[in-house]
Amino acid sequence: SRLVPAIVLGMAMTACSTMPGREGNVDAVLAASGLEAQLTRLQQPLPVGQSKGPTMLIPDEWLAVVNTTVAEALKPEAMRQDLRSALLKDLSSRELAAVQHFYESDAGKAVVALESGTGAALGTSRLSDTTLDDIARTTGAGKSVSLLAERALTEAVDIAFKHQCFGLEKVPFAGLLGGVMKKSQLGMLRDSVNTSLRSRYAGLSETDAEAYLAFARTAAGSKFFNARTSVLTGYAGRAGDSLRSKLTEAVSAVCHPQ
Repeated sequence: SRLVPAIVLGMAMTACSTMPGREGNVDAVLAASGLEAQLTRLQQPLPVGQSKGPTMLIPDEWLAVVNTTVAEALKPEAMRQDLRSALLKDLSSRELAAVQHFYESDAGKAVVALESGTGAALGTSRLSDTTLDDIARTTGAGKSVSLLAERALTEAVDIAFKHQCFGLEKVPFAGLLGGVMKKSQLGMLRDSVNTSLRSRYAGLSETDAEAYLAFARTAAGSKFFNARTSVLTGYAGRAGDSLRSKLTEAVSAVCHPQ
């Protein structure tokens, strides 16, 4: 007779400790970890106003059109829900609490402020290149943006040449130039992503950077960043796959206005 109440009590305790509480935890983690800043950055992958050399043939207004097309191809709410599901699946309640605890600490708030652009980034970093590289590698920072930017740029340059934008039909060896433009722009793009990453975390103190890396190397931190990187890069790849038709329409309209 004692067994039945014990089973009922166990079931009640299990119910209380699972979904409602964990959903609360994951929502708190998403809010505290600055997910909105990650999604916003993903919607504007191409740097505008930094074209040099052969890439000056590509106007900033055209890059802005590409950014707009990318933003329209992404679904922030779906990304948010997928990340929510991934965190609920991969992290325990204790691990979610550990992630929330870090992002609500002074070091975590400093990271989110710099990532969201509300913190003051310094002109010169307080941190070594090695530390900045460790942050990028350990947290996956910039990976999804870089993937989407490269996909979008490759598609866009190909379409621009096909539609003879920028007066390219008048340029000798335009096909060869296209390859040079693409290679040059992609190289600049990678440099820009790296520079952006470095400048974003330049305002971190050594103490905060050490705390961030220490958190990222814990089981909870590693699972959190793996889940975030997987979901965001997955969406970046799928958005890239769907860009060609949308970019063709947008680019054609810019190159040959009615």
